[in-house]
Amino acid sequence: MTTHYLDYRTAQVELETRYPQRRRPRRDSSLEIMRRTLARISREENNPGRTR
Repeated sequence: MTTHYLDYRTAQVELETRYPQRRRPRRDSSLEIMRRTLARISREENNPGRTR
């Protein structure tokens, strides 16, 4: 039997409860990626040998 959903959000919730996703992939802007990379590089320069 097929159920028809009037509301998109209801279908969304139903799908998420039926097929749970572990984690949504983040779409980072290139600016965010650059900022994170620079932060990592400066972290490695400030205390070498310490890795997270």
